[in-house]
Amino acid sequence: MRVPGIFSIFENVARGLTTELTRLETVSENISNANMVAGVGEPIYHRKTVDPQAGKEPFQSLLRSKRLTLHRSDRGHLEGVNERRKWYSKPWPEAKTIEHPNERVVYDPTHPKADARGFIRMPDVNVVDEMMQMITATRSYEANTAVLSAAKSLARKTLDI
Repeated sequence: MRVPGIFSIFENVARGLTTELTRLETVSENISNANMVAGVGEPIYHRKTVDPQAGKEPFQSLLRSKRLTLHRSDRGHLEGVNERRKWYSKPWPEAKTIEHPNERVVYDPTHPKADARGFIRMPDVNVVDEMMQMITATRSYEANTAVLSAAKSLARKTLDI
């Protein structure tokens, strides 16, 4: 009997947690740089987003260190359980952060970084939109942790059989 399906849940959850954590980090960076003003000739901060198809590996490492070790009494029982490389062998691509090179030009002649015409350059970051992205990422992260808890409970109950 093969049971890799139950263990693939952990890998899927790890990918989800990683992606949502990366989204939260990117949103916090966008919010913290929303009001940065670039002077004449200075580089400006560009809003960033995360490609949802990519992910990092911190939670994969955590799951590898914390996963349940199964022992079998007979080689025929739980075929494939000790073949851990199969479950975690897919390489995870680096999280792809996309920069959006837009900027906002605001007329403020009293600002010390204003150009000769009185305009300042700021990142094109909408804080309300970023807060919405933060709430969405947080809820997705919570949903993934709920799935992880349910899968762990299911694996423990399976071992009790």
